[in-house]
Amino acid sequence: MNLRVLSSLLAIFLPPLALAGGQQISAEGKACLECHRDSTPGIVEQWQSSAHAKSAVDCYSCHKANDNDPAAFDHYGHKIAVIVTPNYCARCHAAEVKQFEKSHHAAAAKFIGSLDNMLGEIVEGGPAANNGCRQCHGSEVKYLGEGKFDPATWPNSGIGRVNPDGSKGSCAACHGRHSFSSATARMPENCGKCHLGPDHPQIEIYNESKHGIQYRANLAKMNLDSKSWIVGKDYFRGSHLRHLPHVRHAQSAGHA
Repeated sequence: MNLRVLSSLLAIFLPPLALAGGQQISAEGKACLECHRDSTPGIVEQWQSSAHAKSAVDCYSCHKANDNDPAAFDHYGHKIAVIVTPNYCARCHAAEVKQFEKSHHAAAAKFIGSLDNMLGEIVEGGPAANNGCRQCHGSEVKYLGEGKFDPATWPNSGIGRVNPDGSKGSCAACHGRHSFSSATARMPENCGKCHLGPDHPQIEIYNESKHGIQYRANLAKMNLDSKSWIVGKDYFRGSHLRHLPHVRHAQSAGHA
């Protein structure tokens, strides 16, 4: 059945899905959920517990394709983007996307053409490079048409992924899909999924450092879910921090 027809029928015969705070998702979003509760129940469950769900940001809010996205496809009467790129996140999070675009993370896929990556390709082989190097640095995603992608380049959530719409990066690399959690992005373990091993052992060094030990000892005080997250103000008001003038006027950590 055409998704537009299904959306209309759901809007007529079923009450809108009410969320926390009395907000309601769109008819298109509800149609997505009606199918995906069966086909991908884990994704729906992640979304239902997310900040997006609490604000009535539904599937169609993010996956509704931009007109200039070459990787969009027709899905039951609607143009859908499989890959929610930073261009889509910028619909609501423009400031954060601008910060990210200027970061080293956004350019991480430049590694693909480096000698280190070529060594990985030759010594360990393409599959190892795809699952190792590119899953952190990002791939150059190639769209094949009709909602299908080159399997050597997608799925991929590398931080510097080059997307078909020309944008760079993946917000889900740190925030996760479909929970889109600020708390997840703030956890050192999240950074450690890429920053580990003999060639870049940052997480191992951090875990054994005084900072890593203090983080674990004060985890209950870290306020990871807070919208504002300024050191010394919103979390970890340690004796060393409260006397520092630059902490009293600090800005929340961004995406740069």
